[in-house]
Amino acid sequence: MKKVGILPNLEKDKNFRITKRLIQHLLHENCEPMLTNQTAALASLELYAKEEEEIYQNAEFLISLGGDGTLLGVGRRSAKYGKPILGINLGNLGFLTAEEKDFAECAIDKVLKGEYSIEKRMMLEASVFAEPKRIEGLVALNDVCITRRFSSKILEFNIFVNTEYVDTLRADGVIICTPTGSTAYNLSAGGPILKTDAEIMAITPICPHTLTSRPIIVSAQDKITVEVSSRGNEDFIVSTDGQRSMSLKSRNVVQIKKSQYFTTIMKTKQVSFYDVLREKLGR
Repeated sequence: MKKVGILPNLEKDKNFRITKRLIQHLLHENCEPMLTNQTAALASLELYAKEEEEIYQNAEFLISLGGDGTLLGVGRRSAKYGKPILGINLGNLGFLTAEEKDFAECAIDKVLKGEYSIEKRMMLEASVFAEPKRIEGLVALNDVCITRRFSSKILEFNIFVNTEYVDTLRADGVIICTPTGSTAYNLSAGGPILKTDAEIMAITPICPHTLTSRPIIVSAQDKITVEVSSRGNEDFIVSTDGQRSMSLKSRNVVQIKKSQYFTTIMKTKQVSFYDVLREKLGR
């Protein structure tokens, strides 16, 4: 009996109609559904409740029910276990969640029959040097963003790749993104679109205060160091995937490198990256 973790976005599947539908389908296919305690209680499905860590550790694959944001969260938590994720789209855009909710059962059947492909998406790991401590192990699938908080004053960033000085940016923020994250905040900030299987990272300034500041592409084997200086000891934010963040002050150093972990995504349709890009961008 296959153990399958179901991880719904509680806001997008408000009445748990889709969650319950997929549980019944999995049971019909002789699979064991696994739900977090919170989801099981809210959906009155306590029989399938498990501790969250147990789901990520023991499920043979995970079903993310929601939008790209939901899959980002599932991807970060599952990465250390290497569990593959089937993304069912309950949102709008859906670059990552390729399977549509009306065909969810069909996608699950294909996975159970082995009729799927695997995409391993590179991730980032950030370390923050904030005196007197060092914070390590901040993992992101999309991006690491350093932005100002409440102040209207710009930030100054000294950018290094490995040990080489690259540039000093004066901007509202800076984005370091993976190819997966290139179609997220990076795209809105005028950054480049990167093919998802490329081993590269982009450094993109947010609203730079000079016309010569442009995005830079570097190898995934490089280590990016950002020295952050806020004028007047103002707060700034370091965030991963726009979901986890910390507030810092004054001068700090953030280092970003390729993570040892990957997010593993299951695809049951043979659609090229460029087909998806044209569709999602309305071309």
